[in-house]
Amino acid sequence: MGHRSRLCHFVIDVSDLDRATDFWGSALDAVEEPVNPQSRHVYRRLRLPDSQIWVLLQATSEEKRMKERMHLDIETDDVEAEVCRLEALGAERFDHQCERGYDFWVLRDPWGNEFCVLQTEFPNLLAHRPVWD
Repeated sequence: MGHRSRLCHFVIDVSDLDRATDFWGSALDAVEEPVNPQSRHVYRRLRLPDSQIWVLLQATSEEKRMKERMHLDIETDDVEAEVCRLEALGAERFDHQCERGYDFWVLRDPWGNEFCVLQTEFPNLLAHRPVWD
């Protein structure tokens, strides 16, 4: 008999679930969805506005030790404005990359997790997103 599978979550380790829910919810324009009440002290689930993949925040007390092997990319039509918006939420600039034909920023969230802000890759999808103030 066959089976089905699909990517359902991208998991981000954090030490403060409430703050992470605020940060990543605002950063990604995502909405918190309920999880099993017995696991709410370990997990929070965020629904992205334009995807069938959720972000799952996972509480951990372990500190980050090295570069992530997986990360999020956020595309934008104004890299500097988006980086500034994310800095106002608590992100920090880590590394400005200008090689391999791209010009983008690597940022760190308040827990040291790296993610990238890059120029538009999918203009037809980006055009459906609301404009940030």
